[in-house]
Amino acid sequence: MKILLKPATLDDADLITEIKMDASLWDYEPKEDIPTDREATRAQVVKRIGSDWYKEHLIVLDDAAQTPIGELHLHWYVIERGSWEIGYCVFPQYRGRGFCYEAAMLGLSEAFHTYKAHKVVGMCNAHNGASSHLMEKCGMRREGVFVEELPWRGIWANQYFYGILEREFKG
Repeated sequence: MKILLKPATLDDADLITEIKMDASLWDYEPKEDIPTDREATRAQVVKRIGSDWYKEHLIVLDDAAQTPIGELHLHWYVIERGSWEIGYCVFPQYRGRGFCYEAAMLGLSEAFHTYKAHKVVGMCNAHNGASSHLMEKCGMRREGVFVEELPWRGIWANQYFYGILEREFKG
């Protein structure tokens, strides 16, 4: 194991706020979805830390310093159906080394084993080949395409919808 998922604490709120607000880390998200109000974003991060419905993690290197290299979150998608959503981001200088795959697999394991999810879903801009490939590598299947769902770089981009069931992950 090269990385760990470190559950976020209030001590991590400033770093997570910076991650959530850094538009360069969210290149495939609509610009209007990236928060710009630091105080409101930090308040939202603090509210989510320790909640039942949102599980925020730092992705850290498995080294003495536990160097942060990104974030991963799990949150209820449709709780009545036992479904959770996964999202992730790795800093550019750490991409292409398998860290995000390892983090996503740890996140899926946590969703199914700790939170007893029946299903985990993930979504990505259809232009984000790395994220699409990652979800497929993790065993998730593309279940749908939301046509022209995202306003992105002056166009309407499709959004892919992925899912994996508990029995598929454990199998």
